[in-house]
Amino acid sequence: MLHKNILLILFFLFCTESVFSEFPFKPVSPYPAEYKQFWFLYQSEKRLGEEEQIYRPFFSTYTETKSNYKYRTVLFPVFYSEQTDYWRVWSFLFFISGTESFHDDLGWDEDTLSPLLIWGKGETARESYFGFFPFYGGMRGKIGYAELNFILFPFYSSWKHKNYTAKSILWPLVMWGGSEVRDDLRILPFYSQKIHKGKYERYSVLWPFIQWGNINQDKREPFSYLMLWPFYSSKSSEYGNMKAKAFFWLPLFGSLFSYGYDKRTHEKDLNVFFFIFQYGQNDDEDYRKLIFFPFYGYYRFAYKETRFLTPFYFRLSTDSHHLKSSETYFIPFWWRTNRTYVQWGREENYYKLWPFFRWHEDRDGNLTWNFLSLFPIKSELVERIWDPVWSIVEYQRLANGEKRLSFLMRLYTQRWSKDELHIHIPFLVEYSNTPEKVSYQFLYGLFGVEKDKEKTTVQILWWIKI
Repeated sequence: MLHKNILLILFFLFCTESVFSEFPFKPVSPYPAEYKQFWFLYQSEKRLGEEEQIYRPFFSTYTETKSNYKYRTVLFPVFYSEQTDYWRVWSFLFFISGTESFHDDLGWDEDTLSPLLIWGKGETARESYFGFFPFYGGMRGKIGYAELNFILFPFYSSWKHKNYTAKSILWPLVMWGGSEVRDDLRILPFYSQKIHKGKYERYSVLWPFIQWGNINQDKREPFSYLMLWPFYSSKSSEYGNMKAKAFFWLPLFGSLFSYGYDKRTHEKDLNVFFFIFQYGQNDDEDYRKLIFFPFYGYYRFAYKETRFLTPFYFRLSTDSHHLKSSETYFIPFWWRTNRTYVQWGREENYYKLWPFFRWHEDRDGNLTWNFLSLFPIKSELVERIWDPVWSIVEYQRLANGEKRLSFLMRLYTQRWSKDELHIHIPFLVEYSNTPEKVSYQFLYGLFGVEKDKEKTTVQILWWIKI
């Protein structure tokens, strides 16, 4: 039970980033940049095939021209969208979302999901749907169903999947459905059955107190189970290779005492005092578990490994053919991530001492660190949009050879490379020194000088040039 809770926590930690996105959301090419900046409020950058603009923290946009990929945010994480010529995705507070995909033969297919309003459209009227939950509506081809309809849910609902159709009144209390191989009936709490010929048979009387059934009938060794809730439950295989028993089982908490074994996979499991003590091992699947909650925990499955000391300190590692990583979290103060992407031969290193310091060396060779990083978990996009608003010091070493240094929320910014130097002081000074020219502006053109190889130009009162 505990390892499932750990996975849910980790899902929350990484919900704002992807392990290896196909598309970036910032300029990453090794080509020289055309860069402009005004304080922390605005920055724009153009590289060969890439363009980015940020009106911080309100709006940002990034475009990669080779694939016509676009990424936009509005007060991220309030809203974001990304798209190509063949698909589009958008999200509002990760709560309302929409997807669109283009098919050469059918055109655009659109779906929008929200807690109340749902709608979508396709090439034909049959593929279009609308719903105002819980009053009336339906969906097509979503959440695993070909069709799902409702009227004053949970008063009435119906759904279809392949040849299976089902209807429900006062879901989940009364339900019936079936197909050529399936036969389902539920009149809770009195009686229920779920039958799939050749696969499983599940029954209950006075649910949840009495439940029994047979499962995995299409496997080499079927299983049967019995539950007399909450006092006793058991599960065993037809030939006796697997057995499991649990005593006084409660949802979320697990069993007061439970044990089980599987002779074929050499698996053993033992739980005592619900989730307080857990032990398990399986030599065939490289599975190990030892937990004394909340003080210590170790969990390993295949190439993934997790350890924790108290609910606040976690250490995770992955050792696969594609990814090797080591990650440490002392929630919420310390975050460390070291990853090697074997397939691409790249590395990524990330450190955060919240809320004081962040260091990130990404897989494209860009290094960024700054003092004051107030977002409590790792999210490169949130940090890119918001950190300059309150950063005391920022430093960047980019893959194109350029370096950038800023102080006091970018009241002073210096950019330089082997051949160039640029200085930005908002409202006061813009200085640029490149092989082509040297320029200086005071108050954005109240007075300025520009000198190239052929001439020197003096600017006065913004529009007068001499």
